[in-house]
Amino acid sequence: MASRWAKRAGAVGCAAALVAVVIYRDRPAGAGPRPDLKPTAHWVFDPDGVTGSKVADRCGRLNATLLGSPKLATTAPTARLELANPDDGVLVRERVTPDADFLPKEALSVVAWVRVDEPTEWGGILGCVQDNGPAESGFILGYNKTAFSFGLASKGADDGDGKLTYLTGKTGYQRGKWYHVAGVYDGKQMRLYVNGQLDATSAEQSGPVLYARAAPMVIGRYRDDDEDFPLRGAVREVMLCPHAVPADQLAAHFEADKPLAGADPATPAGPLFVVEPYLQFATRTTMTVMWETDAPCTGAVEYGTSYPPKQIAKAEKPDPIGEVVLSGLEPKTKYFYRVVCTDAEGRRLEGKPLTFMTAADPADAFSFTVIGDTQRNPAVTGKIAKLMWEQRPNFVIHCGDVVDDGAAKWQWTGDLFRPCNELFGRVPVYPCIGNHEKNHPYYYKYFSLPAPEYYYSFRYGNAEFFVLDTNTIRTLSLAPGGEQYRWLEKALAASDAKWKFCYHHHPAYTSDADDYGDTAKGPTTAGDVRVRQLVPLYEKYKVDVVFNGHIHAYERTWPIRNGKVDQKDGVIHVTSGGGGGKLEGFAPTPAFFKQEGRVDFHFCYVTIHQGTLNFKAFDQEGRLFDHMALKKE
Repeated sequence: MASRWAKRAGAVGCAAALVAVVIYRDRPAGAGPRPDLKPTAHWVFDPDGVTGSKVADRCGRLNATLLGSPKLATTAPTARLELANPDDGVLVRERVTPDADFLPKEALSVVAWVRVDEPTEWGGILGCVQDNGPAESGFILGYNKTAFSFGLASKGADDGDGKLTYLTGKTGYQRGKWYHVAGVYDGKQMRLYVNGQLDATSAEQSGPVLYARAAPMVIGRYRDDDEDFPLRGAVREVMLCPHAVPADQLAAHFEADKPLAGADPATPAGPLFVVEPYLQFATRTTMTVMWETDAPCTGAVEYGTSYPPKQIAKAEKPDPIGEVVLSGLEPKTKYFYRVVCTDAEGRRLEGKPLTFMTAADPADAFSFTVIGDTQRNPAVTGKIAKLMWEQRPNFVIHCGDVVDDGAAKWQWTGDLFRPCNELFGRVPVYPCIGNHEKNHPYYYKYFSLPAPEYYYSFRYGNAEFFVLDTNTIRTLSLAPGGEQYRWLEKALAASDAKWKFCYHHHPAYTSDADDYGDTAKGPTTAGDVRVRQLVPLYEKYKVDVVFNGHIHAYERTWPIRNGKVDQKDGVIHVTSGGGGGKLEGFAPTPAFFKQEGRVDFHFCYVTIHQGTLNFKAFDQEGRLFDHMALKKE
């Protein structure tokens, strides 16, 4: 509420509460009596409602727990919970099943006072939802980049695995302003109200609400099994009602605290990171640091071999996407760094202290991890990224399809960088471009790679890596005489590295069931014939391992040369497409080249010391399921 409730009236407003009018203290000027909406649960973010990490339900049924480190504020214009960090939110229940007695069944209403400070494609105020591909169920009151929304699935619209309708309002919201928002479902119609006024309706849903077998119930986040997006802003109160609240009562509930909607927009404390600092293209003497803020900023990187770091390197000009190359560094040396940004009004944003290590010398041991096809599954991607970080690799290679839609900016910020923040902030990532990136400018903005960027090479320790673009737009350049073919042959011929690796998105060899012909009904090419034009170069110049993604599974071939297994001089091909994209299966009969395969989310981990290479593959639970060792004189 706008203030603390009198403790003796703490239960007023719940289904079993007193009907009498309650007087509130310190409410906004002009506030009137508030109707009792008879909620099942009612969370009020004021000093009476929030104690430590606990949030009381005024109805006494669904006490909740704070996530992250949100701050309870009591200054004007109202008491509220400020959600400013990526992990902030309120967990009501981790796992809610359809038979939970507190879930509204035939009808429901969600009512809230909320402030959105950072628009996003998928935002949640209160939800108990699963939106996993075609499987859709539950409800969510939320918002997108411009307006508030109300999502709901019912049994009447069930298409076999559930179907959500996202009802989007016509009234755009203003960043930093308070809004009274309500989503109402009466069993026949969905209605969305903003500031007491009907804003949108839909008759697509009917009958009882359809819930998932299990879903989290969360305030201040859009969260389900494979997505988790935070609200950056504030919540004042949230109600869940087991009935359709009449329009006149919603209007009266808004009118009671209408002055709050007229308060001046919250003044941002300063710029925010849209993408927290991350690392690119390490060499023995340089490191590239990048980040993105919500407004143009002048950025600088403080860095050094001790903390606090003493050296400073500045970005060339104010820009939301910052990039600084640190040069003159010592090889194989640990550095501390911190990004500091200043906006046009002089407000500072200080990043957290981070570390990196410059590239190893040829005689040194080093390691790297391999991931592919993260696409749009931040829950799994975050899980895999955490497991990779536990291995403390020197760098990460990504085999493409880093996002599901390269033109969707929020997928870059929310699906890739947010779940990989800790890993990418300390370990540089070297990607190749996949078909889902669509050759979009975002790929080239978010990654800092050597020209022409869609193909490049780099040295690390005693290994050299050759990165290619195997997408349709570059098809001709893969053929003999083509741009990438000529570059690769020249680069491989000139390389004196002990270990040689190539990686690109599409597979030269795969046992996949249907990407290169339906193996259940007819013939298959068992791989991408365009990419197979490069195989003679791999074999001629003794490439050790070729990595690829595209197929959402794991496969390791026998060493292959001239179209057959050759354990002495063959090239090993590894498909690692288990970063989050929907998993795929294998053909019903084994290919001649198939040595190991697994359908699961996973990553690979490679360690090298001089002439010894150890390769391991781990599943999403961190369990080792494949390994090999290679040795050279």
